[in-house]
Amino acid sequence: MPELLNGFLSGILIYTKMPIFYVLVGLVVLRMIYRLKRPAIRGVIGEWKVNRRLAKLGGDYRVFADLYVPNGEGGTTQVDHIVTSTKGIFVIETKHYSGWIFGSDRQKNWTQVIYKRKEKLYNPIWQNFGHIQSLKGYLNNENLDIHSIIAFSSDAKLKFKEPFETAHVIHANELNKVIIKFGDNVLSEAELKRINDLLEQLVFTDRLEKRQVKKAHLEFVKRKQFSQKPSKLNQPKVNASAMKSESNKPIPLAKLETAVTVEESANSLGDCPRCASELVQRRGKYGEFVGCSAYPKCRFTLKKEA
Repeated sequence: MPELLNGFLSGILIYTKMPIFYVLVGLVVLRMIYRLKRPAIRGVIGEWKVNRRLAKLGGDYRVFADLYVPNGEGGTTQVDHIVTSTKGIFVIETKHYSGWIFGSDRQKNWTQVIYKRKEKLYNPIWQNFGHIQSLKGYLNNENLDIHSIIAFSSDAKLKFKEPFETAHVIHANELNKVIIKFGDNVLSEAELKRINDLLEQLVFTDRLEKRQVKKAHLEFVKRKQFSQKPSKLNQPKVNASAMKSESNKPIPLAKLETAVTVEESANSLGDCPRCASELVQRRGKYGEFVGCSAYPKCRFTLKKEA
Protein backbone atom coordinates (compact mmCIF):
# COMPACT_ATOMS: atom_id res chain seq x y z
CA MET A 1 0.00 0.00 0.00
CA PRO A 2 2.75 2.54 0.84
CA GLU A 3 4.45 1.72 -2.47
CA LEU A 4 1.18 2.31 -4.34
CA LEU A 5 0.69 5.63 -2.60
CA ASN A 6 4.27 6.67 -3.33
CA GLY A 7 3.79 5.73 -6.97
CA PHE A 8 0.61 7.78 -7.15
CA LEU A 9 2.28 10.83 -5.61
CA SER A 10 5.27 10.45 -7.90
CA GLY A 11 2.93 10.41 -10.88
CA ILE A 12 1.25 13.61 -9.72
CA LEU A 13 4.62 15.30 -9.28
CA ILE A 14 5.61 14.30 -12.79
CA TYR A 15 2.39 15.75 -14.25
CA THR A 16 2.74 18.99 -12.28
CA LYS A 17 6.06 19.60 -13.99
CA MET A 18 4.44 19.44 -17.42
CA PRO A 19 3.18 22.74 -18.96
CA ILE A 20 -0.07 21.10 -20.10
CA PHE A 21 -1.02 20.52 -16.44
CA TYR A 22 -1.09 24.25 -15.72
CA VAL A 23 -2.93 24.92 -18.95
CA LEU A 24 -5.66 22.48 -17.95
CA VAL A 25 -5.87 23.90 -14.41
CA GLY A 26 -6.11 27.40 -15.84
CA LEU A 27 -8.93 26.38 -18.19
CA VAL A 28 -10.87 24.79 -15.33
CA VAL A 29 -10.48 27.92 -13.18
CA LEU A 30 -11.52 30.19 -16.06
CA ARG A 31 -14.60 28.05 -16.69
CA MET A 32 -15.60 28.26 -13.03
CA ILE A 33 -15.12 32.04 -13.01
CA TYR A 34 -17.12 32.41 -16.23
CA ARG A 35 -20.03 30.37 -14.88
CA LEU A 36 -20.04 32.41 -11.69
CA LYS A 37 -19.74 35.78 -13.42
CA ARG A 38 -21.67 34.96 -16.58
CA PRO A 39 -24.52 37.44 -16.03
CA ALA A 40 -22.06 40.26 -15.26
CA ILE A 41 -19.90 39.40 -18.27
CA ARG A 42 -22.96 39.26 -20.49
CA GLY A 43 -24.12 42.64 -19.22
CA VAL A 44 -20.71 44.27 -19.75
CA ILE A 45 -20.44 42.89 -23.28
CA GLY A 46 -24.00 44.01 -24.06
CA GLU A 47 -23.37 47.56 -22.83
CA TRP A 48 -20.11 47.70 -24.79
CA LYS A 49 -21.96 46.69 -27.97
CA VAL A 50 -24.62 49.37 -27.39
CA ASN A 51 -21.99 52.05 -26.78
CA ARG A 52 -20.13 51.02 -29.92
CA ARG A 53 -23.32 51.12 -31.96
CA LEU A 54 -24.38 54.55 -30.65
CA ALA A 55 -20.92 55.95 -31.39
CA LYS A 56 -21.72 55.48 -35.09
CA LEU A 57 -24.45 58.14 -34.91
CA GLY A 58 -21.89 60.80 -35.73
CA GLY A 59 -20.89 64.22 -34.48
CA ASP A 60 -24.41 65.61 -34.27
CA TYR A 61 -25.12 63.31 -31.33
CA ARG A 62 -23.59 63.04 -27.85
CA VAL A 63 -23.74 59.74 -25.98
CA PHE A 64 -23.67 59.42 -22.18
CA ALA A 65 -23.55 55.97 -20.56
CA ASP A 66 -24.25 54.67 -17.05
CA LEU A 67 -25.24 57.91 -15.37
CA TYR A 68 -26.57 58.31 -11.82
CA VAL A 69 -29.08 61.13 -12.08
CA PRO A 70 -30.35 62.90 -8.91
CA ASN A 71 -34.00 62.00 -8.39
CA GLY A 72 -35.03 64.94 -6.19
CA GLU A 73 -35.51 62.65 -3.18
CA GLY A 74 -31.96 62.64 -1.87
CA GLY A 75 -30.96 59.68 -4.02
CA THR A 76 -30.23 58.82 -7.63
CA THR A 77 -31.67 56.82 -10.49
CA GLN A 78 -29.35 54.82 -12.75
CA VAL A 79 -29.75 55.49 -16.48
CA ASP A 80 -28.13 53.15 -18.99
CA HIS A 81 -27.72 55.55 -21.94
CA ILE A 82 -28.68 59.12 -22.84
CA VAL A 83 -28.26 60.46 -26.36
CA THR A 84 -28.52 64.22 -26.88
CA SER A 85 -28.89 66.23 -30.07
CA THR A 86 -30.81 69.19 -31.46
CA LYS A 87 -33.33 66.57 -32.66
CA GLY A 88 -34.23 65.66 -29.10
CA ILE A 89 -33.10 63.70 -26.06
CA PHE A 90 -33.22 59.89 -26.08
CA VAL A 91 -33.22 57.90 -22.83
CA ILE A 92 -32.37 54.24 -23.42
CA GLU A 93 -33.03 51.37 -21.03
CA THR A 94 -31.16 48.25 -22.15
CA LYS A 95 -32.30 44.74 -21.21
CA HIS A 96 -29.91 41.84 -21.72
CA TYR A 97 -32.59 39.16 -21.52
CA SER A 98 -33.12 35.97 -23.48
CA GLY A 99 -36.29 34.03 -24.20
CA TRP A 100 -39.71 35.26 -25.23
CA ILE A 101 -40.86 38.64 -23.89
CA PHE A 102 -44.56 39.49 -23.52
CA GLY A 103 -46.08 42.79 -22.36
CA SER A 104 -47.79 46.07 -23.21
CA ASP A 105 -47.70 49.78 -22.35
CA ARG A 106 -50.17 49.47 -19.52
CA GLN A 107 -49.22 46.22 -17.80
CA LYS A 108 -47.36 46.54 -14.52
CA ASN A 109 -45.47 43.28 -15.07
CA TRP A 110 -44.15 41.78 -18.28
CA THR A 111 -43.40 38.08 -18.75
CA GLN A 112 -40.18 36.37 -19.79
CA VAL A 113 -40.53 32.78 -20.99
CA ILE A 114 -37.52 30.47 -21.27
CA TYR A 115 -38.64 27.01 -22.32
CA LYS A 116 -41.38 26.24 -19.76
CA ARG A 117 -40.13 28.62 -17.07
CA LYS A 118 -41.90 31.96 -16.66
CA GLU A 119 -40.43 34.99 -14.89
CA LYS A 120 -41.97 38.39 -14.24
CA LEU A 121 -40.15 41.64 -14.90
CA TYR A 122 -41.28 45.11 -13.95
CA ASN A 123 -42.53 47.00 -17.01
CA PRO A 124 -39.35 48.61 -18.42
CA ILE A 125 -41.40 51.42 -19.98
CA TRP A 126 -42.59 52.44 -16.52
CA GLN A 127 -39.05 52.06 -15.22
CA ASN A 128 -37.70 54.32 -17.96
CA PHE A 129 -40.48 56.83 -17.32
CA GLY A 130 -39.07 57.27 -13.81
CA HIS A 131 -35.63 57.87 -15.29
CA ILE A 132 -37.03 60.49 -17.64
CA GLN A 133 -38.85 62.31 -14.84
CA SER A 134 -35.65 62.47 -12.79
CA LEU A 135 -33.73 63.70 -15.83
CA LYS A 136 -36.25 66.47 -16.50
CA GLY A 137 -35.98 67.58 -12.90
CA TYR A 138 -32.18 67.57 -12.96
CA LEU A 139 -32.13 69.54 -16.25
CA ASN A 140 -34.80 71.89 -14.89
CA ASN A 141 -36.99 71.56 -17.96
CA GLU A 142 -40.28 69.70 -17.60
CA ASN A 143 -41.17 70.39 -21.26
CA LEU A 144 -38.05 68.78 -22.65
CA ASP A 145 -38.65 66.62 -25.72
CA ILE A 146 -37.44 63.21 -24.47
CA HIS A 147 -37.97 59.92 -26.26
CA SER A 148 -38.11 56.66 -24.32
CA ILE A 149 -36.40 53.64 -25.88
CA ILE A 150 -36.32 50.10 -24.48
CA ALA A 151 -33.60 48.07 -26.23
CA PHE A 152 -33.50 44.29 -25.81
CA SER A 153 -30.55 42.13 -26.81
CA SER A 154 -30.78 39.93 -29.90
CA ASP A 155 -31.28 36.90 -27.61
CA ALA A 156 -34.77 38.13 -26.76
CA LYS A 157 -37.77 37.26 -28.92
CA LEU A 158 -40.24 40.15 -28.68
CA LYS A 159 -43.77 38.70 -28.71
CA PHE A 160 -45.90 41.84 -28.42
CA LYS A 161 -49.48 41.73 -29.65
CA GLU A 162 -49.98 45.47 -30.14
CA PRO A 163 -47.78 48.49 -30.97
CA PHE A 164 -46.47 50.67 -28.16
CA GLU A 165 -47.71 54.24 -27.74
CA THR A 166 -45.46 55.55 -24.95
CA ALA A 167 -42.02 54.17 -25.91
CA HIS A 168 -40.01 52.49 -28.64
CA VAL A 169 -39.48 48.83 -27.71
CA ILE A 170 -36.90 47.37 -30.08
CA HIS A 171 -33.82 45.21 -30.45
CA ALA A 172 -30.52 46.96 -29.76
CA ASN A 173 -29.43 46.66 -33.40
CA GLU A 174 -32.33 48.97 -34.36
CA LEU A 175 -31.24 51.82 -32.05
CA ASN A 176 -29.59 54.10 -34.59
CA LYS A 177 -32.41 53.66 -37.11
CA VAL A 178 -34.99 54.75 -34.53
CA ILE A 179 -32.94 57.74 -33.34
CA ILE A 180 -32.05 59.23 -36.73
CA LYS A 181 -35.65 59.12 -37.94
CA PHE A 182 -36.25 62.20 -35.77
CA GLY A 183 -34.93 64.74 -38.24
CA ASP A 184 -36.45 68.05 -37.10
CA ASN A 185 -34.54 70.34 -34.75
CA VAL A 186 -36.40 70.83 -31.46
CA LEU A 187 -33.54 72.23 -29.36
CA SER A 188 -31.34 75.25 -29.93
CA GLU A 189 -27.56 74.87 -29.89
CA ALA A 190 -27.45 76.95 -26.68
CA GLU A 191 -29.98 74.72 -24.89
CA LEU A 192 -28.20 71.60 -26.10
CA LYS A 193 -24.91 72.90 -24.75
CA ARG A 194 -26.53 73.63 -21.39
CA ILE A 195 -27.91 70.08 -21.23
CA ASN A 196 -24.59 68.50 -22.22
CA ASP A 197 -22.72 70.57 -19.65
CA LEU A 198 -25.08 69.41 -16.90
CA LEU A 199 -24.82 65.77 -17.97
CA GLU A 200 -21.05 66.07 -18.14
CA GLN A 201 -21.08 66.77 -14.40
CA LEU A 202 -22.50 63.26 -13.87
CA VAL A 203 -19.63 61.57 -15.72
CA PHE A 204 -16.96 60.07 -13.45
CA THR A 205 -13.42 59.47 -14.64
CA ASP A 206 -12.26 58.20 -11.24
CA ARG A 207 -13.31 54.57 -10.71
CA LEU A 208 -13.23 54.81 -6.93
CA GLU A 209 -15.56 57.81 -6.97
CA LYS A 210 -17.88 55.97 -9.35
CA ARG A 211 -17.99 52.94 -7.04
CA GLN A 212 -18.84 55.18 -4.09
CA VAL A 213 -21.73 56.75 -6.01
CA LYS A 214 -22.96 53.31 -7.04
CA LYS A 215 -22.78 52.09 -3.45
CA ALA A 216 -24.73 55.13 -2.22
CA HIS A 217 -27.33 54.49 -4.94
CA LEU A 218 -27.86 50.89 -3.81
CA GLU A 219 -28.11 51.95 -0.17
CA PHE A 220 -30.74 54.54 -1.09
CA VAL A 221 -32.72 51.93 -3.03
CA LYS A 222 -32.58 49.54 -0.08
CA ARG A 223 -33.69 52.17 2.44
CA LYS A 224 -36.52 53.34 0.25
CA GLN A 225 -37.72 49.84 -0.51
CA PHE A 226 -37.99 48.80 3.12
CA SER A 227 -39.36 52.15 4.29
CA GLN A 228 -42.23 51.80 1.81
CA LYS A 229 -42.98 48.23 2.81
CA PRO A 230 -46.39 48.31 4.52
CA SER A 231 -46.76 46.90 8.00
CA LYS A 232 -48.59 43.59 8.23
CA LEU A 233 -50.32 44.72 11.42
CA ASN A 234 -53.96 45.68 11.07
CA GLN A 235 -53.94 44.88 7.35
CA PRO A 236 -57.16 43.45 5.94
CA LYS A 237 -56.99 39.98 4.42
CA VAL A 238 -56.84 39.99 0.64
CA ASN A 239 -57.68 37.18 -1.72
CA ALA A 240 -54.29 36.19 -3.20
CA SER A 241 -55.61 35.07 -6.59
CA ALA A 242 -57.66 38.25 -7.00
CA MET A 243 -54.69 40.41 -6.08
CA LYS A 244 -52.46 38.58 -8.56
CA SER A 245 -55.01 39.04 -11.31
CA GLU A 246 -55.36 42.73 -10.51
CA SER A 247 -51.60 43.33 -10.59
CA ASN A 248 -51.40 42.26 -14.24
CA LYS A 249 -54.60 43.97 -15.35
CA PRO A 250 -53.97 46.62 -18.04
CA ILE A 251 -54.68 50.22 -17.05
CA PRO A 252 -56.02 52.97 -19.32
CA LEU A 253 -53.36 55.04 -21.08
CA ALA A 254 -54.89 58.18 -19.59
CA LYS A 255 -53.88 56.92 -16.14
CA LEU A 256 -50.45 55.68 -17.20
CA GLU A 257 -48.46 58.71 -16.05
CA THR A 258 -49.97 58.71 -12.56
CA ALA A 259 -49.62 54.96 -12.20
CA VAL A 260 -45.99 55.02 -13.29
CA THR A 261 -45.13 57.81 -10.90
CA VAL A 262 -46.43 55.75 -7.98
CA GLU A 263 -45.36 52.30 -9.08
CA GLU A 264 -41.88 53.25 -10.29
CA SER A 265 -40.71 54.31 -6.87
CA ALA A 266 -42.08 51.19 -5.25
CA ASN A 267 -41.10 48.60 -7.83
CA SER A 268 -38.13 49.88 -9.84
CA LEU A 269 -35.29 48.95 -7.53
CA GLY A 270 -32.37 49.75 -9.79
CA ASP A 271 -29.84 47.42 -11.34
CA CYS A 272 -27.80 44.59 -9.86
CA PRO A 273 -24.23 45.73 -9.12
CA ARG A 274 -22.89 42.33 -10.18
CA CYS A 275 -24.58 41.71 -13.53
CA ALA A 276 -26.60 44.87 -14.33
CA SER A 277 -29.88 42.95 -14.43
CA GLU A 278 -32.96 44.41 -12.77
CA LEU A 279 -33.37 44.13 -9.00
CA VAL A 280 -36.75 42.76 -7.94
CA GLN A 281 -38.53 41.97 -4.69
CA ARG A 282 -38.66 38.27 -3.91
CA ARG A 283 -40.03 36.06 -1.15
CA GLY A 284 -38.02 33.28 0.49
CA LYS A 285 -38.46 30.99 3.46
CA TYR A 286 -37.24 33.80 5.75
CA GLY A 287 -39.55 36.46 4.28
CA GLU A 288 -39.28 39.13 1.59
CA PHE A 289 -35.98 40.40 0.23
CA VAL A 290 -34.56 42.24 -2.79
CA GLY A 291 -32.65 40.07 -5.26
CA CYS A 292 -31.40 39.92 -8.83
CA SER A 293 -33.88 39.06 -11.59
CA ALA A 294 -31.17 36.92 -13.23
CA TYR A 295 -31.36 34.33 -10.40
CA PRO A 296 -30.15 31.55 -10.31
CA LYS A 297 -27.34 32.73 -12.60
CA CYS A 298 -26.77 35.70 -10.30
CA ARG A 299 -27.45 35.36 -6.55
CA PHE A 300 -27.00 38.98 -5.45
CA THR A 301 -29.37 40.08 -2.65
CA LEU A 302 -29.98 43.13 -0.52
CA LYS A 303 -30.60 42.18 3.07
CA LYS A 304 -32.95 44.15 5.28
CA GLU A 305 -31.18 46.21 7.88
CA ALA A 306 -31.97 45.37 11.49
